[in-house]
Amino acid sequence: MHHFHSLKTSIVAKETNDSVHISFEIPQDLKPLFQFKQGQYLNLKMMLNGEDLRRSYSVVNAPTDGNDQLEILVKHLDDGRVSSFLNENLTLGDVIEVSPPAGHFYTNYHKSNRKNYIGLAAGSGISPVLSNLIEALYQEPESTAYLFFSNKSLNDIIFKERIDALVDKFQGRLKVVYLLSREKHFEDELFEGRISSQKLELLFERFPEIDPKESIFFICGPSEMIKDVSTYLKNDKKVPSLKVMFEYYAAPDDEENAEMSDEFKAIPNLESMVTLIIDDDEYSFHLNSKKRSILDQALNDKLPVPFACKGGVCCTCKALVMEGEVFMDKNFALTEDEVERGFVLTCQCHPTTNIVMLSYDV
Repeated sequence: MHHFHSLKTSIVAKETNDSVHISFEIPQDLKPLFQFKQGQYLNLKMMLNGEDLRRSYSVVNAPTDGNDQLEILVKHLDDGRVSSFLNENLTLGDVIEVSPPAGHFYTNYHKSNRKNYIGLAAGSGISPVLSNLIEALYQEPESTAYLFFSNKSLNDIIFKERIDALVDKFQGRLKVVYLLSREKHFEDELFEGRISSQKLELLFERFPEIDPKESIFFICGPSEMIKDVSTYLKNDKKVPSLKVMFEYYAAPDDEENAEMSDEFKAIPNLESMVTLIIDDDEYSFHLNSKKRSILDQALNDKLPVPFACKGGVCCTCKALVMEGEVFMDKNFALTEDEVERGFVLTCQCHPTTNIVMLSYDV
């Protein structure tokens, strides 16, 4: 199980009016632990007004871009306690509790590949998408990349100077289109509006050299955008599912709560003995299948369980079912292979047998 470590900030700079760019120094003794894959995320732990809060933020930089620090972007959210603090109060040299990189929003590269990578990003969704595209261009000299990046206005384009510098650096191998949703575009009206299936169809017409079926897609943004364009790519453009990768930064708004879903209503009402294995220690508690999730009960009992989003979006609370069965209502993070192997997100799990054992140590 990943633990938190104290990291000092080396960059704290406003990127736009409502976002802050943060970089962490990695001490020499922690560098092996904080090695990362492109597109992974960091969990931050903060005590604010006596409450233990955890949040996940994607890494912006790439492993081979020559930067031995870890960078994230934090966009200010209305009523977001952690994002507000990081945007308004964090200063250079402050120390934050950070856990090692996690997540699997990435693919593998090989220097002999000649592939096309397409990034579809909106707002702060640029972080893991940019990380993946940068790594692809460094690792595969014969590959190319396109970035379609949507923001409200020209002044809201996150990392614009950085992206423009990358366009120059890679000399034609990276092409970028900025889409503006609340402002007239400075080049072309096609580039006005948000990323959608309809917009993507028009962009493919504008760039006929893109063969969607032969491209690999990285998608991150609002849940509506992800669902719309990923469905379009797989169903309309016949892009294989393994080539359409996406990451939610928040749970889809229109998904029902576990307590409201028909599947949840159908599980048996029973009392279970739940045992959790955490760092080789065992913790047990009784839990009614119709009440709290396994993670919520563990937190209520003040057990040292890992967690962050609590919405089924990150993999922080991932555990392996060792005995018994559970019902998992939502999953926006685990791969099909992980689910088949018995992994679950404990923030979404309720016991469905009298005895359940889960391990966080695998």
